[in-house]
Amino acid sequence: MERVIRYGGVENVPNYNCSEHTSEEWSRLHGEKHPIAGFLYLVYGIIIVTIYVPCLKVITSKELFRLSCFKIMSLLGLVDLCEITVGSIIHGFLMIEGAVYCSYPNLIYPAGSLALFGWCSACMICLILVINRVLDILYPSMVKMYFKGYRTYLILSFPIMYGLYFAFFTPTVTFHSPFQSWFFDPFINNETDPLEYANIPHSINNLTIVFMTCFLYLFLCISFYFKVKGTSAPTSHRLQKSIFIQSTVMCMVNLIASTIYVLMQFIPVPPWLNIVAQITWQGSHGAPAITYITLNRTIRTAVLRLLRIKKNSASSSHITPASNQTNSKNTNISHTGETTDEEY
Repeated sequence: MERVIRYGGVENVPNYNCSEHTSEEWSRLHGEKHPIAGFLYLVYGIIIVTIYVPCLKVITSKELFRLSCFKIMSLLGLVDLCEITVGSIIHGFLMIEGAVYCSYPNLIYPAGSLALFGWCSACMICLILVINRVLDILYPSMVKMYFKGYRTYLILSFPIMYGLYFAFFTPTVTFHSPFQSWFFDPFINNETDPLEYANIPHSINNLTIVFMTCFLYLFLCISFYFKVKGTSAPTSHRLQKSIFIQSTVMCMVNLIASTIYVLMQFIPVPPWLNIVAQITWQGSHGAPAITYITLNRTIRTAVLRLLRIKKNSASSSHITPASNQTNSKNTNISHTGETTDEEY
């Protein structure tokens, strides 16, 4: 976006000039309509937003928001909503239209920058989140030291600045309907070397931050396993199984999306692989909302009460974080949410 400001407009940016054809001609000559797939992306995006918004309202409630992990989760939720807006809702519209970059440059260029901001911020937030949970299991005093009160906000300012760097100072990602995905190459001029559009910082992010996060997820599972190994309580074993399943699924989804998106920017890949990258990218941002509703009893119950689907009981008229009821050894969090033994 810095180049848009510097050159005074999207189409004034070097190598992003679409003046050769009109928007309609670009779509007709180079686009490819996918109405069914586009509709499905739109529906998915709307469903996830509909689920995520009340979950975020619960997460930011006074009872939960005072805990550092819920502060982190709330920022992750806002970033996920940005990604769903671009990668599912706008993506679905562009698929239906059969658009290419030059069909809607003034929409796609900033949307691509927003997508970069969201993806890279989310990667860093997830890393902070899993570090917070590992420390909570192994060194609870360090959580109080580094994440107490305003310190969490200071820590969370870093992923925001990290994402803004990608949005403003690295090449944007653009939509291309024939491949049903987003590329740094806008496919305007076949004579232009695609490497001129390469976003090396994005590739470094995908091959370092994401892999580090997955490694820490694995470490989290192992640490929690040894914590509950000598516990005979069935809830502990159910929680252990849930942690493993959630962490494994999220790691696989993130790894697939991040790896394919790096590969497809530099080498030709089969069309179906582009679609897999798109689905896993959106899956990684929609999964938290689904998991909150299906696996996190605290958030699910509060959402049902918020929507007046479930009545408040006399004994539970407010949200009580299980962290207040059990010690930190029973608390875990993956990309998909915080839970305790009592929440399953």
